Amino acid sequence: MTTAATSVPTGLTIGARHGAAVASVAGAVALNAFGIWGDGTPGGENDRLVSFLVDCGFIAIGAALVFGLAVPRGLKRLAATGRAGSGAVVLSLLALVLVVPAFWTGLPPVLAAGGIVLGLAGRTAARSGLAIAAMVVGLLAIVGDVAIYIADWMNTNGVL
Repeated sequence: MTTAATSVPTGLTIGARHGAAVASVAGAVALNAFGIWGDGTPGGENDRLVSFLVDCGFIAIGAALVFGLAVPRGLKRLAATGRAGSGAVVLSLLALVLVVPAFWTGLPPVLAAGGIVLGLAGRTAARSGLAIAAMVVGLLAIVGDVAIYIADWMNTNGVL
């Protein structure tokens, strides 16, 4: 049985990994709610609720795949080889690529957080340049996702 104080061999605590998962899901859900209800346009409450719940389903499935499969697999690989793997970069790049066409799904922040977690775990390993790149690209994806929501709100409310 693992507890929050238990560390994986990479030095990243299980609690930190779970914290990143919860924070990415909470952030994605908050951005989703802002995008659906924060635009100031009237009407369509039932449609908005359905949209919100569908998007939350995307977020939940994405988080389960990223933090239930990809991150644990990447951490095991890092612990076994002592080398930062490409999984962190793949997650972060996928997040960055999806920012514009699929920001509304909530997947970019979840994917980016997974890439950042793996990057943090691998920053002291061999090939740490991949880990650092994953952290930078993941952060860019999160900033880009937030910027798109802000630009969408500004456009809808006539600020732009």
